[in-house]
Amino acid sequence: MDDRRKFSRGDKDREDLPVYSRLFIVCDRDLKEEQFREAFSEFGTIEDIRIPCDHNTGKPRGVVFIKFSKTSEAARALEAMNSKVLSNSSRPLKVMVAANRSDIQSDDYSNDKYRRLFLHIPTSMNEDMLEDHFKTYGYIEDVLIQRDRNTKESKGFAYIKYRKFSEAALAYEECERRFRAIFAQPKGSNRRQETAFETNINNLATSSTNQNTSLISMMNVNPRGFTRVNFMCSPYLTQMHVETLFDIIPGLVDCRYFVDLIKNFGKGSAQYSNPVSAAYAVQKLNEFEYPPGQRIFVKPANSKFDAHEKNFSDIPNAVNNLKNAIESTSNSSAPDLAQLAVAIAEASKLIKMATTGVSDDNIPDSTDLNYCSVQLPPTQPLADIDSPVAKRCFLVCKPQPPPLTVLRDIFCRFGNLINVYTLPNKTVGYARYATAESADEAIRVLHGAEICGVRIKVLEAEEEAPAKRMRYDD
Repeated sequence: MDDRRKFSRGDKDREDLPVYSRLFIVCDRDLKEEQFREAFSEFGTIEDIRIPCDHNTGKPRGVVFIKFSKTSEAARALEAMNSKVLSNSSRPLKVMVAANRSDIQSDDYSNDKYRRLFLHIPTSMNEDMLEDHFKTYGYIEDVLIQRDRNTKESKGFAYIKYRKFSEAALAYEECERRFRAIFAQPKGSNRRQETAFETNINNLATSSTNQNTSLISMMNVNPRGFTRVNFMCSPYLTQMHVETLFDIIPGLVDCRYFVDLIKNFGKGSAQYSNPVSAAYAVQKLNEFEYPPGQRIFVKPANSKFDAHEKNFSDIPNAVNNLKNAIESTSNSSAPDLAQLAVAIAEASKLIKMATTGVSDDNIPDSTDLNYCSVQLPPTQPLADIDSPVAKRCFLVCKPQPPPLTVLRDIFCRFGNLINVYTLPNKTVGYARYATAESADEAIRVLHGAEICGVRIKVLEAEEEAPAKRMRYDD
């Protein structure tokens, strides 16, 4: 097809993963690759050593790139080998961090850039608790929690500065995923990478708080009788993020939010004081990218949700039904387990409504709100796992892949799917098909589609290398 292209190993982002895992070394021109591999391999797994040569003379230019498998390995190598002299050389090594295969970062590795981490933290965590949690990775020089200027309450973000690059790298790799640690940008530099969505929020807030713009826009909204909206969003947003977003629209009364850990997305509802504000929220916020690359989907709440107040009065009856079912089960030699299960489900549903303001009946799920932005054929059975692979699709899913259960459900609809998988800690993956026709159809339909708010590329992959045959001794 016209818009299809082969994916090759050279067609990839120039940025190294993990971050800061490649070193740039200024050295003696006569040093060989074997000498660098011997000297640096003690610090970790070396993935690549590249010695650029002069285009005219073909001789080494006196610089070397060494790529490690981990940031902490590169950090330890940098700290140990900077200014060291290798055998058969009289020139000390100058070791720096390389941004990618060609560019260098000439900053001193003791710079804050390599020692400060930016974290997402629970709002209940204070400085002492944060330091106690992270001091296991190294000596902490400074802890800073971002707080509201007026209320002094935590915003859910924090900075930690370590004494050494290697200590920060170890914390970056080994701390719990809930902290979503990244290396912080130096003070006064460009906006930190993970919160670039703040630009979108500021622009949205500016347009909404401008009196003339806001009033004119809301006057043109046609209210449709609802005052509550449901939404689905990235699971990495916090309650504060969601409230800040929906509070941009005038008239917010209440905002309920929680994360579906099984299906891996956030969902909830926002209640407004009037139908104009609610309709304006749908118009303004639906498909808004928050954070970039992941859209938030907003739609009017259905009547079941708006009638949740009625359900509150049903809670006592549900509790009584559950109590009676438990007593009946305990006193009977042949308990009615089906009746007990129904009573438990009814009570759980109503209690969930009372405590979170949301229920499974009306919250957007994987069958709603652009689970997939393109029309999909019906689900088809998987091919036999041992089927020969006729063609593979290469997947690019940024900022992170949807859950594997979702990818499997979507890619199996084109028939003859053997399996689909993503590479660990990567934004890419493969779908393997038993027939080329099924793979071609998946590429045609899914390339550029949005799955759970994540836009994906589906390209034709190179042919899979044959597995090496095992040798057996006689």
